[in-house]
Amino acid sequence: MSAAREGIARAVAIAALASFLGSCAPHVVRPPELSLETREARYGQTLAARERAAIAVEADVVAWAVLEGDRDLPGAQARLLLASPDAFRLRVQTLLGTALDLGGRGDSLTAYVPARRAGVQVANAGDSLGLREPARFVVRSLGALWRPPAEAWASATWRDSLLEARWLEGEDSLLVAVGSSGHPQAATIARDGRGVRVRYEGWQGDRGAEWPARLTIDDLQGRGHVTFVVKNLRFAGTPDWSRLAVRIPKDATRVTLTELRHAFEELSAF
Repeated sequence: MSAAREGIARAVAIAALASFLGSCAPHVVRPPELSLETREARYGQTLAARERAAIAVEADVVAWAVLEGDRDLPGAQARLLLASPDAFRLRVQTLLGTALDLGGRGDSLTAYVPARRAGVQVANAGDSLGLREPARFVVRSLGALWRPPAEAWASATWRDSLLEARWLEGEDSLLVAVGSSGHPQAATIARDGRGVRVRYEGWQGDRGAEWPARLTIDDLQGRGHVTFVVKNLRFAGTPDWSRLAVRIPKDATRVTLTELRHAFEELSAF
């Protein structure tokens, strides 16, 4: 046999072997599921797993924000505590200690900037922020704990490969866009043209019990966004309410939410 024929025969043999191996290999890619009922069921299963885990959560967080006018705040590390359905504490750390201690429960928020010895406690924070129960919003956003009612699934619509469920909670309109995995890809909550959109960009954990690993919260009016990367998750069966409480020293200066934000922004610039 000539060298040319040997080369052709070898190529044919290799191609046949590759075809055979390929036909025996498991098919790991599947088309997206387009059944509304299946998508709803997958979402319900993954949500239930997160709700069970969200009773008490502790995690390390890296966060960075871009404010209106493309003002970038430096990235910061923080310790996060969550207790479903509506309690959280976020302690932003620097090399010198705590830069901001922020916590909330229901419609109340408490914040303290140790370096400025300035703090604020707001009983009806939702009125100032235009967001009902802001502490509950934080828990729902970071845990992807959005639960559409039955009527939202009944009227859900498709947008490309995403299933969108819409519903009302008081004056707030909500929308959750669900991917084929059953995870929310985005959630929006709005009122009178104001609101936020949460984009879920990564997940962690075992299948069926995944938790958001990366998410970005956008202001719908274009005033900025903040991105969170969540790691070192720990779950407990009971919240530690003493650790969730933010305390403002008696001799600290009491300020408004706007003044506190400016103080923290100035501190973050260094």
